Amino acid sequence: MKATVNFGVIGVGVPGQNLGGHEVYNGIGEVHAHYIQRTPGARLIGGCGRSEANARRFGEKFGVPYTLDLDAFLANPELDAVAICTPSGTHGEIAIRAARAGKHVVVEKPLEITTARVDAIIAACDEAGVKLAAVFPMRFSRAINAVKDAIDRGEMGTIQTAIACCRRFREQPYYTGWRGTWALDGGGACMNQGIHLIDTLLYLLGDPVEIFAHTAALGHTIEVEDTATATVKFRSGTLAVLQCTTCAYPDFGTRLELHGMQGSAGLTGRAILFWNKASDPVFRPNPDDYREGEPGEEFPLHANVYADVVAALREDKPLRVDGREGRKAVALIEALYESGRTGRPITLED
Repeated sequence: MKATVNFGVIGVGVPGQNLGGHEVYNGIGEVHAHYIQRTPGARLIGGCGRSEANARRFGEKFGVPYTLDLDAFLANPELDAVAICTPSGTHGEIAIRAARAGKHVVVEKPLEITTARVDAIIAACDEAGVKLAAVFPMRFSRAINAVKDAIDRGEMGTIQTAIACCRRFREQPYYTGWRGTWALDGGGACMNQGIHLIDTLLYLLGDPVEIFAHTAALGHTIEVEDTATATVKFRSGTLAVLQCTTCAYPDFGTRLELHGMQGSAGLTGRAILFWNKASDPVFRPNPDDYREGEPGEEFPLHANVYADVVAALREDKPLRVDGREGRKAVALIEALYESGRTGRPITLED
């Protein structure tokens, strides 16, 4: 067992980025760096970026060396694993290079922007014998897992219907550079903002078998969608409604409702809004049982992601969210976009 796992962050962020109103971090790379440094058994040993000024700022903020040379960064024999926090459409190339250099790979959502590229990452990591972690923090939420456990135990019966809404707000300046492009963002409200909610829907309800969607850019001048609605049929028979948008002023976050004849639950990412059980009509969840992180702390579930990654690497055990699990949301979004383009339902492969 290795006592300490040495991490490096690729993609150091840009000052003033809009992460949904959060101002503490200059991009998601700084979120990863923060939680790596907080995780027992993990050590941040460097950052790699494309801009000298931004990489230097990252290095000074976290007290680590930095470089603009990815090959030199990956050649460091002390480096055990990398966190890839670059634009979505660049994840694949970097992840494959990291795997071939013998480094374990943690990839911020989405793993890549197509399933073909995701499959190439998985194959490279398998061939190199390194672990591949997909970053979906909602899978570590106490609230979400409490409801999932109840579903899995049969306490809520069969979930007949679900409503999943990601109603965010982004102003036009957010869509500069790589965001809002097919080439690097891989889509809009679904692939960038909604993917966490979509993954949670799959985590709770299992395999989808069909999706029928409408997509459009209604509030922004972008080449991808800023609004999408879809119906999803699951193998269990559950029928779900999915809505993703970045046009919902002033921003309403995410909400997921699950309804069945034996129970219903409403969730945000980190809280239970309501939970009713036919078997226990007086049951009411205690919000204190599901609190995450410190009051006001931003992105606290990334701490759980890194605790899991460190345990998996130190003890050589499976990850909670590996590459094959991370592929599922990309596959459903890919089908959603195809349905939006063709105007017909898409059957998902087994």
